[in-house]
Amino acid sequence: MASSTIDRGRRRRPAATIAIYAGVLAFAIWILLPVWYLVVSSLITPTQLGIKPFPLVPSSITLDNYASVLFGNTGGRGIGSTDMGARLVPAIGQSLFVSGCLVVLNLLIAGAAAYGLSRYPFRGARVFELSVIATRIVPAIAIIGPFFVAFRVMGVLNTPWALVISYNVFTLPLAIMILKNYFDQLPREIEEAAKIDGATRLQTLWIIIVPIAKPGLVAAGVLIFLEAWSEFFYALVLTNQLTVPPLLAGFQSVQQFNWNALAAATVMSMLPPTVLVLIFQRHVVGALTAGVGK
Repeated sequence: MASSTIDRGRRRRPAATIAIYAGVLAFAIWILLPVWYLVVSSLITPTQLGIKPFPLVPSSITLDNYASVLFGNTGGRGIGSTDMGARLVPAIGQSLFVSGCLVVLNLLIAGAAAYGLSRYPFRGARVFELSVIATRIVPAIAIIGPFFVAFRVMGVLNTPWALVISYNVFTLPLAIMILKNYFDQLPREIEEAAKIDGATRLQTLWIIIVPIAKPGLVAAGVLIFLEAWSEFFYALVLTNQLTVPPLLAGFQSVQQFNWNALAAATVMSMLPPTVLVLIFQRHVVGALTAGVGK
């Protein structure tokens, strides 16, 4: 009887495998098809865009959309009015600056906080952790008012520092949760050995723990970068289209909607985070799955 059950399970395996691969393929198509539509739209003219059905493989391509986005309306070669496009490269630079500053700041603060929570628990530590998690569910609109007033008094509205300060509200809790979970998986024996050898707590953290925890730090840094890069609401309210997301929204106006130029600008804005994820994807997956079998 047991053998017949095993045989039935073995007979079901090919079907289950096919179903799994079919599900993965359908999910990949669901995710990648809009991206492909975006890329194709950035390489064709408005006339081609209006063809039905939409050409998934265009018969001819043009780079005029990218030229108009990068250099403005280039002597009539640009497709449509792309006054916003001339500001794209500076906006990408500002997004890189804000995201980079936030990564460094968060890794320093969240790393110290997560290590303390992991290695030196105190009364109320669990409540503190839950409070950190709870801050992730606070709506952005609930606290944007105090930020706006404070930054206006400080004179930092429409500057990168307004975003660097305000983004900590949702990036610090994320970094603390990721790094706390990762530090919990590291063996304590190495730290005890370093203590016996006369190393201080700071030396142990910097010389022993930081190199070992590099995958977790990289994963937290990548996720912080992605959150800061794609944040829209704070950037819209606190700045005048200083970073990429609100600038892309500016391509749509009452007078016109230049989809081709918007598609080209969106493709260009996707390159930095995409390259970053492709480089560090192994660290991100490893850190996020740490402790699953705990």
